[in-house]
Amino acid sequence: MQEEALKYIGIVKSITSKYSFRSDYDDLFQAGMLGLQTALQKYDSSKETNFTDYAYLWIKGEVLKAVNNNYQVHIPSDIYKLSKDIKDAREYLSQNLGREPTTLEIAYFLGISEEKVISIMNAVTTPYSLDNSYLDDDYNLYNKIALIEKGYDVGVLDLKEAIMGLEESERALITSRYYQDMTQQETADILGLSQVQVSRKENKILEKLKSKVA
Repeated sequence: MQEEALKYIGIVKSITSKYSFRSDYDDLFQAGMLGLQTALQKYDSSKETNFTDYAYLWIKGEVLKAVNNNYQVHIPSDIYKLSKDIKDAREYLSQNLGREPTTLEIAYFLGISEEKVISIMNAVTTPYSLDNSYLDDDYNLYNKIALIEKGYDVGVLDLKEAIMGLEESERALITSRYYQDMTQQETADILGLSQVQVSRKENKILEKLKSKVA
């Protein structure tokens, strides 16, 4: 298995390098190798899934998990407390409004600025990947990848169509945030916007996509 792993070490290095500015490279590399080893153990060649794609999900999932753990350790106590207040306010407002509250509504409820709410939410938000939702279920993982490759997944097709229907500036924002794993600030720098503007636009675009897919 060790010799087999060496064939795909380039993928581990590629993913690790992408997130090395957030955590120690060596730690992330070890996490990526763990993901690769797991992929090698769990891969079923009888499934209609390319091993490289399958391994990529496991490697990236372990690397992101390592990044997440690193972030959680360094969150100051005052920011952590305020993030908990925001989380509680968000849940309370969701129940009473019957929908997801806006950052402005959360800010008004807590008596703080909207910019403060957004900055705290960004500070404690761990890197998220849609890949992670499949890591606990081999069947879903295999079939999801296979369906995407074949273009048969109705939900994926609907989402692609919805994204193609966005304005060019909206597609650029979504591409930066969800396809290139950029932060809101990095996206803001590229698009010539403020972080607050990116956050507001992103929320609106996601709501638009949800309504189209639904």
